Amino acid sequence: MKEKKSASGIYIFGSLISIIAVGLQLWVTLNNREVSILHTIIRFFSYFTILTNSLVAIYFTCLWLFPATKLGLFFNKFSTTTAITVYILVVGIIYNLLLRNIWTVTGWGKVADELLHSFIPVYFLVYWLFFTDRKKLEWNDALPWLYYPLAYLIYTLIRGSITHTYPYPFINVIKLGYQQTLINCLGVGVVFYGLFLLMIAISKKNNA
Repeated sequence: MKEKKSASGIYIFGSLISIIAVGLQLWVTLNNREVSILHTIIRFFSYFTILTNSLVAIYFTCLWLFPATKLGLFFNKFSTTTAITVYILVVGIIYNLLLRNIWTVTGWGKVADELLHSFIPVYFLVYWLFFTDRKKLEWNDALPWLYYPLAYLIYTLIRGSITHTYPYPFINVIKLGYQQTLINCLGVGVVFYGLFLLMIAISKKNNA
């Protein structure tokens, strides 16, 4: 993917701000832990928000420092960039529409919260819109992009059946049951797929 010259600064800032955001949230979480450090860290990385922001951090870091490596070349693909754009957008959309009013965060937790759920999703979208050459994508590109959220769902349900804890209320099988949980997940899946198709449509229009 041919990037504009100014994109190098985008990589550096994107890498640093996403690392800071995840690191700050981890620090806040550890300082407020009620279980062991190991258990807290495992639970921390069981949130889609944390995993996806970590993915963003790895993405920008690779394009900044390791662009010629296999991982750097993989992230340099426009298809990969588009998939990550949708992943982080869903983080922001679901949180701000469904979860923001469920709990109250203050202090450094508030800073981390806004970075993870608002600033970084918008930042990545702006990057996708203005700092990439939007190459043409095909409609069938969308299906493989669903593997990541699907793998996360399977992991979460299996882990939840063992630990009896779930990271988000809309996938809490204990309170909702499997039927309602799967209906909720289907709704989130529709959001993912709809955004995938929208991004593909934009790329097609750009290359018409």
